[in-house]
Amino acid sequence: MILVEDILYSLKLNLIKIMNRKILILFYFNILFTQVDTTITIDASDYNNWTYFSLRTAEIVYPQDPLSSNDWDIAFQRKHIKTNSGLSGDGYGGASVDSTVTWIDEWSNIDSSTINHEWIEDSILNDFYDLTTHTFGPGIKNAALNSWGWFDDEYQLNVTHYVMHVLTSDGEDIVKFWPFSYYNNNGQGGFLSFRYSGDFEFTSSCNYISGDVTMDQQINVTDIISIVNNILNFINYNDCQLQIADINQDGFINVTDVIALVNIIID
Repeated sequence: MILVEDILYSLKLNLIKIMNRKILILFYFNILFTQVDTTITIDASDYNNWTYFSLRTAEIVYPQDPLSSNDWDIAFQRKHIKTNSGLSGDGYGGASVDSTVTWIDEWSNIDSSTINHEWIEDSILNDFYDLTTHTFGPGIKNAALNSWGWFDDEYQLNVTHYVMHVLTSDGEDIVKFWPFSYYNNNGQGGFLSFRYSGDFEFTSSCNYISGDVTMDQQINVTDIISIVNNILNFINYNDCQLQIADINQDGFINVTDVIALVNIIID
């Protein structure tokens, strides 16, 4: 007679063959009263797809229609950054920049609410690199945020650390925004690290137990199957399921999360 435990152990031994799904979001946060001050690293290395981010939840989001969705505030693709404004979305976002000062000197000193911001909405800029033609063409992003860094003759990005602010998609909150790194620990570009701060608390409607991706208030083999199917791109997860599936909280959804879930069920 084959026991469920035997099936789980067998699954655990064979899961190493599964390909990892790339999704990265490393972050820590410190909430002081209602002041959010957070550092995030996002894998934005894809040349074709944008990674959308909610400032209020400190989470990557996956809007079905970014143009009409207010779930995202800011988005990343390689060096490019856009806000939920102008040609990028129907939101009331935007960004401002002061190139006369830097966050290195003024992060703790500037009161964002007292600044006379010149808010810039997203528009078309002609500096999107085409891997096929090896030429630069048009794309939509935010011109104010575009000055966060520049490439030198050796194609290395140099960060300006200019004082930048972003409006949330509803236009209600002004957020300090400091992109300070473009490379991961292996020197690969497109892994954008930034710090942001705003007068609001993190919010999240995801209140399920870690691993319960089927959201049925139980953790069992159906959750294992679901995560495996997600890793193999057979099914897509919503934002909450992506949080639940990252069982070891390392920022990745992959075989280690499945093994962790198997161990939870066995134990």
